[in-house]
Amino acid sequence: MLLEMTATCVSEKIKSKSIVLGQRMSYLPASFLLGENQWVVAFRFGVVVTIGMHEKELQDLFRELAPYMESPLINTLSENYKIELGVDEEKIDNDIIYLKELTREHVLVMADILAKTVMLDRYEAAMSEVFTEIEPLARQLMKGYSQKIKSKELIHRIGATLLIKHIMVGRVEVHEKPEILWEHPELQKFFMRLEDEFEIVERNSALQKKLELITTTAETQLELINKSHSLRVELYIVFLIVFEIVLTIYELFIRH
Repeated sequence: MLLEMTATCVSEKIKSKSIVLGQRMSYLPASFLLGENQWVVAFRFGVVVTIGMHEKELQDLFRELAPYMESPLINTLSENYKIELGVDEEKIDNDIIYLKELTREHVLVMADILAKTVMLDRYEAAMSEVFTEIEPLARQLMKGYSQKIKSKELIHRIGATLLIKHIMVGRVEVHEKPEILWEHPELQKFFMRLEDEFEIVERNSALQKKLELITTTAETQLELINKSHSLRVELYIVFLIVFEIVLTIYELFIRH
């Protein structure tokens, strides 16, 4: 039996604890069994993972989950994978996960990996857009002069990168293993194979380096702007002091 597993980033946040859907199988993340080999796993960072559902069923599901979504995304982002059931040997090969049977434990491990994958996809795309803006700025700094840019824009850029760091570390917890592994350590190897297959660690490390580079570049430019403003203020002060000295000399010697 071949099943479709889909992870979709639908919103900034999901009130997963409040969802009422089918038979609840876990709370963190919230997982539900809808029918035979038909699962839904909702993560609080805005990703819904489904197994064994067709396109129309997905659309109906998202409409049902809409009241639990905070800041729904206009353009959703999805990642798909195949699951083959009823095999003798469990393995991952040719973009297919082969399993003897689909258990709750397997569902939670696979959903954790696929949810992290789609979140990495989302922020990798966002970082690519920011890099197109950062590169000309870095070239200007290399040449010894800075491009005119508003400090508010730089502060906004720094804030955006910090927010992504907060989401990836605080909500998504890319470096953390799913709690189900503490209860079922025998699935550790299965989790590690999936983690290697989707290159979770490598992609997250590359994303963190990009975030650091963007933050450093923006902070450097902001520091240059602040120094420029400070220098201008100092010149104004010097000018006022010189002007006051000239007036004093005029009063003491020329006028009298």
